[in-house]
Amino acid sequence: MTGNTGGIRPVKWGVLGTAGIAAGCTIPGMLQTESCELWAVAGRSLEKAEAFRERFGFKKAYQGYDALLADSEVEAVYIPLPNDIHCEWVIKALRAKKHVLCEKPAAMNEAELREMFRAAKENGVILMEAFAYLHSPFMAKLKQVTAAGEIGKIDYIDTAFLTQGYSEDFRLHKEQGGGGIYDIGCYCTTMILSLTDSPVKDVSVSAELDSTGVDHMASVLLRLEDGTRASFHAGMVLGEDTCDRYDRLFIHGSKGYIRSAAEYNGEGMLSFDVTVKNERGERITRTETVACGSNYSMELAQMNACIRGQAKPHISEAFSIQNMRLLDRILDAAGYPEGRKDFILPNGVRIPAVGFGSYRAAENGTQTITDALSAGYRCIDTAKFYDNEAEIGEAIAQSGIPRDEIFLASKVWPADLGRENTLRSFEESCSRLKTDYLDLYLIHWPKNEPDDPDWLEKVRQSWEAMEELYEQGRVKAIGLSNFLPHHIRPLLETARIRPMVDQLELHVGYMQEYALSYLRAQGILPQAWSPLGRARVLNDPEITKLAAKYGCTGAQLLLRYLNQRGIPVIPKASSKARMLENLDLFGFTISADDLSYLSCLPERGWSGEHPDF
Repeated sequence: MTGNTGGIRPVKWGVLGTAGIAAGCTIPGMLQTESCELWAVAGRSLEKAEAFRERFGFKKAYQGYDALLADSEVEAVYIPLPNDIHCEWVIKALRAKKHVLCEKPAAMNEAELREMFRAAKENGVILMEAFAYLHSPFMAKLKQVTAAGEIGKIDYIDTAFLTQGYSEDFRLHKEQGGGGIYDIGCYCTTMILSLTDSPVKDVSVSAELDSTGVDHMASVLLRLEDGTRASFHAGMVLGEDTCDRYDRLFIHGSKGYIRSAAEYNGEGMLSFDVTVKNERGERITRTETVACGSNYSMELAQMNACIRGQAKPHISEAFSIQNMRLLDRILDAAGYPEGRKDFILPNGVRIPAVGFGSYRAAENGTQTITDALSAGYRCIDTAKFYDNEAEIGEAIAQSGIPRDEIFLASKVWPADLGRENTLRSFEESCSRLKTDYLDLYLIHWPKNEPDDPDWLEKVRQSWEAMEELYEQGRVKAIGLSNFLPHHIRPLLETARIRPMVDQLELHVGYMQEYALSYLRAQGILPQAWSPLGRARVLNDPEITKLAAKYGCTGAQLLLRYLNQRGIPVIPKASSKARMLENLDLFGFTISADDLSYLSCLPERGWSGEHPDF
């Protein structure tokens, strides 16, 4: 692929911002691409925008990004802004009916990215993530050789991208989406995903975090479902006195291997070595050399072809989401405090970070649920055992809120385990809830009796039923509740569909760290019931003291703690004031030291309930 357009009518491009990558890479790529017309540039100051206009030949310069988006002549926009404001400006541009090429990584998490692609569809325009190197003929040749089976089945991939010189750059500020994993490691993850087609099963990470919590360097090990392993090393502080960088790629297969030291986004004559064994067992190595022009020019030419209806985005929505999901998992494993308002399951289903726990919520009929919906809750957790599904169904029906805007979860009681019992219990729950589907369906407890010798067989039969419901579209996600690792491991031996969620009692003073670690490794989202840990935790003087430090209530502190650890919560509340308080937990961030302190508090607030007893 070259920058030649093949007669494509030029696209009028606008650039939001005067970032270095725009000046040094993408705008020069535009100048090499016949189908690009440099129409407008916007900066936070008019002076900067005018400097870019004169330097590169844009027709117009604007002060402020909104002014450029109001220009009806602009057809497409390139966005190289700091990572944390990509989502805001991408969506604004899409709603202004502009096609968007957004610098990588396009979003701070998968939930943001899905919102961006949804806006693109709603407005009938194209959004593509800017991984320029993936447009290179070097990558095309690499994939051609591996796809031809010359080195056999790929069983291990190793790559690295280490650089430096970012000490004062926003890329080393976590709140702006910085760090080696996120801003540099995204090259490595996309390389691995480009060369494989198996989902990632396990993620292990060793990261060097600085005092602000951002990763300077990290080593990541991945295990894919087909048995392939992959690793990568990423970082931004390779050294201090030079501007060195280190790139590598190694692909091992059943018949041979490939090595390359070509830089990501390299240009010129790039090469990789292919080594295989001949019939005598001798290693034979040949070098593949590929002439590569500007990746940025090729990227823009491809984007322009998409805009003119002559191609589909080379970096697809599905690929970008797959990559962002992997980055989310890696950052979770690296110990990044989270502050998400939504969590995304492996199948793309979105779970609100704060749901409403409805146990004993029917004591006032439908009023408590009505209040919760009015307060803004859109995730309601119930169960057959709670004996309130009818009241919840009535409250939702009376609320006027569309069913698809409410995340509704219920559970099958252990006395109803077994295939037929589970299917019947599901239908009964749906009937009471006045719905024909559930967003999440869980097995409430692994056992009905502590000494039941057949518990596992019953669980497996129930899980088969839940897999059927999932495949029929009757349930958007399936999972477990109160299952510990020794309950989950044998289930995974026969499950066709892996559990997506496991509800556990989780709160300060009872974090079940081993179970949490296991769930993370298995890609199962933990969800916390009893997140406030009862009065003993909520009224603890240490909690009260720490809450005062952050200007919040004890409940908000406890919920924010779980949120920053990447755990959605389902607190209960009887008054509307408490309901609103529990939702309002995103206005502050608990420091790393205070997170550590809360994690290390002695056991307190445990319900006394255990899945085996």
